[in-house]
Amino acid sequence: MSQKPIIVAFQGEPGAYSEQAVHEHFGPATASRPCRTFTEIFEAIHHGDATHGMLPVENSLAGMIAPAYDLLIDHDLRVQAEVIIRIEHYLMASAGTTLKEIERVRSHPQALAQCEQSLLRLGLEPIDYYDTAGAARDLALNPEPGTAAIASLLAAETYNLEILVNHIEDLDFNFTRFFVIGRVDPPRQDPTKTSIIFTTRHVPGALHAVLSELANRDINLTKIESRPRRTRPWHYRFFVDFEGHEDDPQVQEALLGILKLSSFLQVLGSYPMAKIPRK
Repeated sequence: MSQKPIIVAFQGEPGAYSEQAVHEHFGPATASRPCRTFTEIFEAIHHGDATHGMLPVENSLAGMIAPAYDLLIDHDLRVQAEVIIRIEHYLMASAGTTLKEIERVRSHPQALAQCEQSLLRLGLEPIDYYDTAGAARDLALNPEPGTAAIASLLAAETYNLEILVNHIEDLDFNFTRFFVIGRVDPPRQDPTKTSIIFTTRHVPGALHAVLSELANRDINLTKIESRPRRTRPWHYRFFVDFEGHEDDPQVQEALLGILKLSSFLQVLGSYPMAKIPRK
């Protein structure tokens, strides 16, 4: 039986940073499927239109991407890998345009915020747009005098735009972490990380008791975040990552302990730990 070709769904227009993550993890020849929303990523996998999804879950400057985690709760898919890419912004415009001609810049509000000091220094007006790659695409389709876009190098290559300023971001240490999601668990590759979601009972010391199940077994916690529960005001879900695989005896013991202490536990998956890219 021939293996089904890999098709990776991502949110954004072609040339988005999420598609860059697809290329870096799966290879530049991998088929990708752009989606307008995070929900469409999950739907594409469930309907068989994609084999995997590339889901951004955290940015080193902006923090947790909450809607992505909400969808992980609602859908029975597994985290197969994590991908960390450096976010490098480029100022781009139609071919033949010079930097002196530029008066305004369009991009996603988060990208504009990450380039705020550079734009002030250059005297350029920021204009919010729904998507970085979308700003690049629409500028290529409808060139406007005095207008540039901020997007990825991949977007500039995709839409044949000319780079006016490389690395226009204010800070070098800007990374986005993605989950590769799919229907099955990946083969084990060490070092491994595991992600879980749980809720605690509303009693004193409940969170401490749950986390002690990890600490008492020398399991290293690498991330903890909380999100309000949508059905119970002022009650919270906790999102935790730790080193180790859910098949490890000490991890199984910890998960059993957490299950007994919590009112809800979901294991999102165990997957290879990604390295932070070097500049």
